Parts: sequence; structure tokens; C-alpha cells
Amino acid sequence: MTVNDFTSLRSPTKRAQVRHILSQRITHELRPGDPIPSERTLVKDLGVSRVTVRQAISDLVESGRLERVHGKGTFVSGPQVNSRLHLTSFSREMRARGLVPETRVIEGREEDATPEVASQLQIRPRDPVVRVERLRLADGTPMAYEIGYYPTEVFPDLLESDLNTLYDVFAARYDVVITSGEQTVRAEAADAHQAHILETTKRAPLLVQERLTKAGERRIEFATSWYRADRYRIHMAIRPLDTPRSN
Repeated sequence: MTVNDFTSLRSPTKRAQVRHILSQRITHELRPGDPIPSERTLVKDLGVSRVTVRQAISDLVESGRLERVHGKGTFVSGPQVNSRLHLTSFSREMRARGLVPETRVIEGREEDATPEVASQLQIRPRDPVVRVERLRLADGTPMAYEIGYYPTEVFPDLLESDLNTLYDVFAARYDVVITSGEQTVRAEAADAHQAHILETTKRAPLLVQERLTKAGERRIEFATSWYRADRYRIHMAIRPLDTPRSN
């Protein structure tokens, strides 16, 4: 379609046509994280009003194909993941969805367990734990920021291991295999630190998962993960509770 052909379209179809053109560029010319042209440039190139361009962009933001970053512009969104609630490593979950996982260790250190961590892991307050702070990515796009705690008694010298693949390390080095877990999910707005790490805006919506992981009856992990809500959705199958029988 040429610009002349485009400008001859009637006004009610222009928004859809701009949306289609931008969608095609996103699919065939751009990569996640690339900026799209400015509104002024699109108005000039496509011969439509700024209102039409803005509406088309808003449609693509709402559908998850674009994302606005305050003060920077509008960019092609990274991968979006539908996740089922199940116990597996982040890397395996991303590979199962055809994405390339990456983990960046921000910090690993040993410290005394806080009362909350001690209660979750069923150890004594001030018992040593390993705190691991990581950023999780899929196809190079930040997906989740995670902080996990692991009892030193179960995992001595854990800091000498590869902290990118903890579940594999647990099995191979310590003969500890994950058998069960409990997970809660809540919503939260990103603070400045989380927004910086996840490359989003302050107060952007996050899905927060708190996970307690066990090997047999022993609690071995207490972790919190902050997922970008625009890139991660939770899928679950539901069914009605059994209806009590009448006497």
C-alpha cells in the first residue's frame, strides 16, 4: 500500500489501517525493545492526523504489542508468557515455551535469617541462610526479579556453586530433589528499584509470587518473584467444589 492509496481511505478505517501497518512493522522489521517512529514521523509518513496515530498506538499498547516508557518513547514489547501454576524452574518453563532463558545473578551472600525467613524455613532466627538476588530474562527481555533464601545447613558452600541454576545444583551437588511447594500470588506496584531492574516504570503493575519449596518434609527455599504483569500471565484450570449431598 502506498501513502497515496492510504490517504484516500475514508476516515473510519484509518485507525485500523495505521494499526495494521504498525503491526506489520513490529512483526517483520522490528525486534523486542526497538523504538517505533515518533508520532510526528508517523503523521508525516502516513498522511493521517496525530489523533489517528495516537489511537492506533494505544490499541497496540492495550493488546501488549507495544509498551510506553515515560520520558523515553514507545517500544516493541518483549515476549509474553502464559504460565500454569506448577513447580518447575524458570529456565525449563521458558524453554518449554520456545524462549531462550537467561539468569543474571545480581548478588549472592550469606546472612542471618530474619524472623520472617526463619519462620518460613522453620529454622531459628539468626540461623545462617544464603540470600540470592537474580534477574530472569526470556529472549533477552526482563521478565522477573527474584530474591530467594536457602538454609546454609542444607546447602553448605552454596555460594561456590552456579547460582544461575539452583534446582540443578541442589540435585547434582547436594542430592536434594524438589518434591512439593506452596505458592501465593498478589498484585503490587513497582517501586523505583524494581522498575529499574525490570526496565519498566515506577508504579507499573507487577505480579508477585511467594514460593515455599520443599524436599520431602524439609523446607529448602523461600523466594519472592516480581513479574512484569505486561509480560506474564497465570493460567489455571478450575472446577466447582463437590456439591454436598442432601439428606
